[in-house]
Amino acid sequence: MKIVHIQTSMTPAGNAAYRLSTAMRACGFDSYVFNLSCKIKKEHVYNQRKGVISVLTRAIDKLICNHRKRGKTKTSLFYNALPLIGTDIAKNPLIYTADVIYLHWVAKFLSVDNVEKIASLGKPVIVFLHDMWAFTGGCHYSFDCYEFTHNCINCNMFKLSNPMVEEHLKQKKRLYEKYPNICFISPSKWMTNLACNSYALRNKLIYTIPNLVDETIFKPLGKEYARKLLKLPKDKVIITFGCQAGLNNPYKGWQFLENAINKISYNNILIVIFGSNYNQETVDKVKYPIHFLGPIYDETTLSLICNAADLFVTPSLCESFSLVSLENILCGTPVVGFDTTAIPELVKTGETGYLAKFKDVDDLAKGIETVLKLKPKLTYRDGYSSKSIVDRHLDIINQIKES
Repeated sequence: MKIVHIQTSMTPAGNAAYRLSTAMRACGFDSYVFNLSCKIKKEHVYNQRKGVISVLTRAIDKLICNHRKRGKTKTSLFYNALPLIGTDIAKNPLIYTADVIYLHWVAKFLSVDNVEKIASLGKPVIVFLHDMWAFTGGCHYSFDCYEFTHNCINCNMFKLSNPMVEEHLKQKKRLYEKYPNICFISPSKWMTNLACNSYALRNKLIYTIPNLVDETIFKPLGKEYARKLLKLPKDKVIITFGCQAGLNNPYKGWQFLENAINKISYNNILIVIFGSNYNQETVDKVKYPIHFLGPIYDETTLSLICNAADLFVTPSLCESFSLVSLENILCGTPVVGFDTTAIPELVKTGETGYLAKFKDVDDLAKGIETVLKLKPKLTYRDGYSSKSIVDRHLDIINQIKES
C-alpha cells in the first residue's frame, strides 16, 4: 500500500507526519512525506519543485493573505486565511499513484480547490487534526471562542466583523460534505470533541489516534549518561522547558513558569530551555540559573534532553496533544502542566507528574515542588507503541475503503 503524507513544511526534530510515515515504512508500507518546502533532507521525503509559476503563485497568495489579515487583533498570533491559489499537486506522480493520502498541517499550502482536486482522485483522504484550523474560519486555536460551532461571523481574531472568516469556514464545510472519502483523525479526545461539535465537521466521522513517538529513541537512557553527552552538570536539579516558537510565544506559557519558579525554594536548581536561544531579559527575571540549548535539530538530542531532566514543565495554554510531554514520559521524566485542553490525557497527578489548576501560578509551583520531592518512577508506555498506533491507522484505512 502506497501512502503519502502532505504538509507545508517539516521541522528538523519532532515532526509528527514524518514520524508516522517512518513507522508505517517499518511496518511494511510504502510511505512518503511530501512538503511544500523543507530545508532538511531525509529519506523518503519529497518537496514541491520551485518553478517560476509556483514561486509567483506563492508570492501572490502571500500578498492576498496579508491583505485579508488586515484588522487582526494583537492576540491573533496563529491565524491563517485560506490561500486563494495555493499549489495544485493532484497530478504529481507521488500523489496521483498513492493509495491513501494524509493531509497534515497544510495552511499556506493548499487551497480548497487544491484539496478538492486531491479528493476527486477517489482515494481515501485523511485529514490529521494537529490543531483546529481544518474546522475554523482560520484560527489554529480558538481558546474561549466558540464561533466555530456555528458560523465564525463574530471572529475575535479581528477588530471588526470580517465576512471572509465566515466564508472560509463555509468553503471548508462544503468541501467536506461533498466528498465522503475525506475523513478525520484527531490526536486527542479533547480535539475530537471540539471537531464533533464544530459547524464544519458535525456530520463527519472523526477518529482518535494519538501522535506517534519512536520508542526506540525516546526511552530511559540514564540521567548521568545524558548529562555527560549534553555537557550538563551532574549535581544540579534540572527542570526543562521547550519552546521552538520562542519564549515570546504567549501560548506556551513561559510567563507562568517564570513566576512559579521564583516562588519555590529548592537547592541546586538549573533551568534548561531548549528550542530558544539565549535571552538576557529572561535570565534577569529568574532567581535560578538558566542554560539555553538553542534550537534542536534531531530526535536523538531531544531524547537526551528528556533523559537529562528531573522534571519537564509544560505551562502551555493550549495543546492538541502535547507531544513533548509524551516524549518526556516515555524517557521516565515526570511532567507538570496545566489542567487544560489535551494535557490531562497524558499528565496525571501521582502517575506521570502533576496537573496544576489552569493559569494558577501557586499551584504550578506546588506541582514542581511536589514532583521534585517525590521523584516518581515512571513506567508509562501502554497504548503508545509505534506498531499499535500504525495498526490503528490501518484499521481506519480499511474501514474507509470498505464503506
